[in-house]
This record gives sequence, C-alpha cells and structure tokens, in this order.
Amino acid sequence: MSDFFKKMKSVFVVTSEEGEPEKLSNESDSGKQNDNPEPTNPPTTISTSQYTGEKVIGKQSDQFYEILFGAMERNNQSGFDYIEFKKALTGLDSLPMDEKTKFLSAYAGASASGATATSLINSASVYIEVLSTESDKFKTAVEDQRNKQITNRENEINQLNNLISGKKAQMTKLQAEIDEHNKMLSTLQSDIDTSRQKIDLTIADFNTTYDGLVQKIRSDIDRIKTYITN
Repeated sequence: MSDFFKKMKSVFVVTSEEGEPEKLSNESDSGKQNDNPEPTNPPTTISTSQYTGEKVIGKQSDQFYEILFGAMERNNQSGFDYIEFKKALTGLDSLPMDEKTKFLSAYAGASASGATATSLINSASVYIEVLSTESDKFKTAVEDQRNKQITNRENEINQLNNLISGKKAQMTKLQAEIDEHNKMLSTLQSDIDTSRQKIDLTIADFNTTYDGLVQKIRSDIDRIKTYITN
C-alpha cells in the first residue's frame, strides 16, 4: 500500500477499529447544525443484478480506493489545489469547531498559498473528471470480463444446447429408422418362416407322392415277375 494511498485514505475516509469505512473524513463532531452537512456515513450504492434481478449492495473497497487515488495522484495539480485544501480541512477535525469555521480556517491557509474559492472548485471538478474517466475505464474492463467470463460461456452453452438438440433429433430419427428396420426384419423373418414351412410341406408332399408312386411301380414289377412268366 503506497504512502500516497495511506495519506489520501486518511484524508477522505475514517475507518473503524475493524478497518471498515465508518464515516467520511471532515464530518462535524461539534453537534452544531451545518447548512450543508457532509454525509455521516459512506454512500452505499444499491444496484440491481442484470442476471437475477436481485438487489446488490456495494461497499467501499481499498482495492478501488487505491485505483482511484492513484489516478488522482497521477493528475495532481501544481500549487495549492483541492487535495491540499482537503488535507488542511481534515487536519482540523480534532479541533472543537463547527464545519463552517473549519472550512473558513482551511481556506485562510489556502488563500495565503494563492488559492481562491474558484480555483479550489475548478481543481475539485478536475478530480471529478479524472475519477469519471476511471469509471469509464472500469466499465470497459467490466464489460470485457463479462464477455470473457459470462457472455462467451453463455454462447458456448447455447452452442452445446444446439448440438444436444441436434443430436437428440438425430437420435429420434435414427430410432425411428431402427424401429422401421426392426419391423422389416420381423416381416422378413415371418416370410422366411412361411417359406420354410411351404418348402418343407412341398418336399414332404413330393417325397410322399414320389415314394407312393415308386412303391406302386415296384409293386407292379414284383407282380409281373410273379404272375407273368416268360
């Protein structure tokens, strides 16, 4: 964790003993009413999952703080800019003064360094633009990861489902063909059995007829031999 990150986190975020963001730095502890009070707790963004439709509650992350603070460090403006003003403002947190007094006191030091209210606002706006650029980069990276980890796999699932459907259709077609072939086999086997029976019956009829005729002829031969002599 870089020194700049530690400094920036100490300026913008106050953490609890467990290390979780507890409140934004520069919160007024004096109990006095502020005209424009700063949020007493870190903003919580509630998103809706585009996959399940369920609510997703985000929390502040050191990982993303480091990325965003790093972008601010790379674009740190020369002179007494918004970051220096924020540091001066945070340095007054331990003093018993209301928020307005803290801002005026910090601004007094900023003025001595040549800063004006306009320059501080413009400087802060530059950092918002820097963070907006990082947000766009993050969205692009998320979309790339979505394509790699989800969309591409969803496409693979669709392809596999199409393959499975196609093979099931082929199996159905093949099963129908197999059933038809089995019917043909049954028909052919039945025809064979019928033909065998016919052939067996024909052979039996022929043999019976043949044997009967030959027997009669042989019987006549025997009688000729018996009854007729030369």
